[in-house]
Amino acid sequence: MSKVKSIFFLTLFLGIAYIQTACRKDSPGPLDKSAFEDVKFWAYQIDELYSSSSIEALENSHYDLIVIDQVRSLRGDEDYNTKQDVDRIKNSPNSKGKQKLVVCYLDAGQAEKYRYYWQSSWDTNPPEWLMGPDPDGWNDNYSVMFWHAEWKSIIKNYLSNILDDGFDGVYLDWLMIYEVPSVMEAAQSQGLNSKNELIGFIEELKSMAVSRDPDFIFICQNAPELGQEKRFTDLFDAIAQEHVWFDGAGDPDDGGDEGDHPVDPQDTEYILEQLNTWKQKGKVVFNVEYAVSAENAAKSYFWGEQHELLTYVTSRRLNKLSATPPPSY
Repeated sequence: MSKVKSIFFLTLFLGIAYIQTACRKDSPGPLDKSAFEDVKFWAYQIDELYSSSSIEALENSHYDLIVIDQVRSLRGDEDYNTKQDVDRIKNSPNSKGKQKLVVCYLDAGQAEKYRYYWQSSWDTNPPEWLMGPDPDGWNDNYSVMFWHAEWKSIIKNYLSNILDDGFDGVYLDWLMIYEVPSVMEAAQSQGLNSKNELIGFIEELKSMAVSRDPDFIFICQNAPELGQEKRFTDLFDAIAQEHVWFDGAGDPDDGGDEGDHPVDPQDTEYILEQLNTWKQKGKVVFNVEYAVSAENAAKSYFWGEQHELLTYVTSRRLNKLSATPPPSY
């Protein structure tokens, strides 16, 4: 190759490299979902997301993974453009200058009266699978016979909408529904095992999701004891555990406390023991602590790091980003 050609190709190569570097400075690089286990900072907000300032705050943050609600799943907000919000957040840089992961909250074990699927006739003539109110006192939340075909259809439709909006994954709540006494009794009366039915239900959801997006993320919230079940843990990329050390009390939207209630040390010990099973199986373990005081927030982050948990401290209302982010954030 002549000297002139060599100089030409060297100049061309350097020019392309410069352009690529400049682009990385101006916009986040491509999302690498294989780096999911390298997520260092995460955030959790599922209320007041209709506010443009909330979306802007999530964009401007550099959390690596963000769990949010799907606003258009709320009754009266069906026309809200959730996909636009997801795109905005995903295409903003995380702590490493790459795209953020955006995961959608989904209550799979309870019917929520404020969701699009709730029918007004259920107030006086509930379907056979709709059971009693939330045992922890959260308003407008009801236990369900989750193995019922109609409920499965509702959640699959919900999940399809989540996929349509471009979320990277789903954050499944209330999976401990399988051990609610009234639900267990209902299953037994039908000759069913509630734990097995739950695992089968999640398998159906996972199969449906990965048929559309093979990289779609599944995160389990709570129910850490199910880490003993291989069929169950095989379905999830991670678990997120609430209140290992601090919790709120009741529904904060109805006068409940937003945090700082110490968890019984015996409960903490049990939870950590169960979470170790998930870690041993190579699963990422997130945890969210409900603490309002700076002192309790600091304790939560310290203890979380000691136990190799990715900790996020916030208030029970989950209506804005934390005022006490991780020390190294």
